[in-house]
Amino acid sequence: MSRLGGTLVLFCFHLFTLIFSATEFSNSSWRKERDLINTLLDTGRYDASIQPSSLTGVPTKVEIDLVLNSVGPVDDIDMVFRASFFLRQQWIDPRLKFNEFNHSIVLSEKRLSLMWVPDVFFPESTEETRHIITTPNVLIRLHPDGSILYSQRLSVTMQCRMDLGKFPLDQQVCGIKMESYGYTTDDVYFTWSSERKSTSVMPNAYIPDFTLTNVSAHDCTAKYETGSFTCIEAKLDLKREIGFYATQTYIPSILIVVLSWASFWIDHEAVPARISVGLLTVLTITAQSSGARSQLPRVPYVKGIDVWMTSCLVFVFAAYMEYAVVTVLSRRYRKRKAKQVLKNNSKATMATVSDVDVTISDQVKETKDTGSFVDKLSRYLFPLSFLIFNIGYWVYYIYIA
Repeated sequence: MSRLGGTLVLFCFHLFTLIFSATEFSNSSWRKERDLINTLLDTGRYDASIQPSSLTGVPTKVEIDLVLNSVGPVDDIDMVFRASFFLRQQWIDPRLKFNEFNHSIVLSEKRLSLMWVPDVFFPESTEETRHIITTPNVLIRLHPDGSILYSQRLSVTMQCRMDLGKFPLDQQVCGIKMESYGYTTDDVYFTWSSERKSTSVMPNAYIPDFTLTNVSAHDCTAKYETGSFTCIEAKLDLKREIGFYATQTYIPSILIVVLSWASFWIDHEAVPARISVGLLTVLTITAQSSGARSQLPRVPYVKGIDVWMTSCLVFVFAAYMEYAVVTVLSRRYRKRKAKQVLKNNSKATMATVSDVDVTISDQVKETKDTGSFVDKLSRYLFPLSFLIFNIGYWVYYIYIA
């Protein structure tokens, strides 16, 4: 019994020793990491205002990659779009090399002000936001060879020069430009990452009005009077979804045009009915056209939606004016018929039986109502013309333009 008690005491002693040793090792590792960071970033040996190229004599290479988290909304009136993304930058600073550990060290974002970082800015941005909830969305990872990975989450509203000539059957190319503000290409140059994919899109990146078809990486280094500044650009290919415009613009306008053809089946003597149908369709298509154009900027060129709405207005107005033509032709017909009847009645008392037969035959020839004929012709001519216009419109803007 005493031997069992002694074994239990010895086991507890070894267990306590192991726990204490592990705790001491952990505390020692933490202290070493803290002391190393303080030593590397000591202002006596490290100056955050001096770029690495001042020591190496070689322009600092900054590798960048972009992960799109969300895109949109896209504003057609102001020609801007908003994007949220993870921006990763990686470069080597020889002053931050260390041999004390064989693994990387994650630094707090509070240390960022003590380090040199590239002066990336977005030349076409109108609004920029760094996410800070619940803590600043920043990652700084330092590797033993002095390589620094700097990642942050940003939301930026940028300009996008749109060509709305084919709207709403258009495709737009919007870019995310990143440029160095103060360092020329002799000091710093940007390049797309060779270790990670240059640009990628997360599955939840959704745009209500567009489909993101492709994201490509480009170089946009530019020369100014003050020197040559490095620049890279991610171009987003956006294809507009036509579903909203089909249900809100195209289908209603087609129905209004078809409604205007109903007047061709109404007797031309029913003046209130035909005027009401024609006037109602003209006013409706005019209001719809104004509503569609109010959501677009005032550009100096003709847009696809302008061609459609103007053509629909012409078809509706032509159907309305067709009744005016029919009215004039019918009035002329009634006058000719009245004169012919009076003339035939005056001759009937003096004519022979054969003459009466000839007169009646001539009267039958003259009783053809041209106005009614125009109505019947319009029943086929207007739908055929509108069908031909539709074929030409959709083929041109989808396949040719």
